[in-house]
Amino acid sequence: METTHGRISRQAATRLRAGELVLRGFDNDAIIEILDVSLSSVKRWRAKVESDGLHALARKPGAGRPANLSPNQLDELKAIILQGAIAAGYLTDRWTSRIVADLIHKKWGVEYCLSNVRKILCDLGLSYHKPKVQSTKHSQEVVDHWRKHEWPRIKKKRTKTVGR
Repeated sequence: METTHGRISRQAATRLRAGELVLRGFDNDAIIEILDVSLSSVKRWRAKVESDGLHALARKPGAGRPANLSPNQLDELKAIILQGAIAAGYLTDRWTSRIVADLIHKKWGVEYCLSNVRKILCDLGLSYHKPKVQSTKHSQEVVDHWRKHEWPRIKKKRTKTVGR
């Protein structure tokens, strides 16, 4: 059985395996022993299989709210993000969840919490990148020299304690 991610969960596989065992005539104790599940689960699964068949144990589609952005809107969102935040009218070229949520709200009138914005970005194949911040005031040679020569000189020395 396939899901949107191409595989089923361990729980769904266990339910379906239990259903197959019920259809093959195994009793509750045998199913509990084979699958290491509770008696109440086996009873519930047995009742479903006997009344509605094996398909009754398959995972049901989510009962949550439907997606607010269409696939075309998601494609457009990804294209906008790839062009950069400045091109989209923001002052920084660094996308944040808050800025993406603002963009979605301005463009399509849909409000998302920040965790859902991050999930959307992940679903679009966009990953989080922490920007590398470097000082433009100093050259790397000066920084390396300071780290190698000056820092050891001013670093606090550990004092030895008597009796240890």
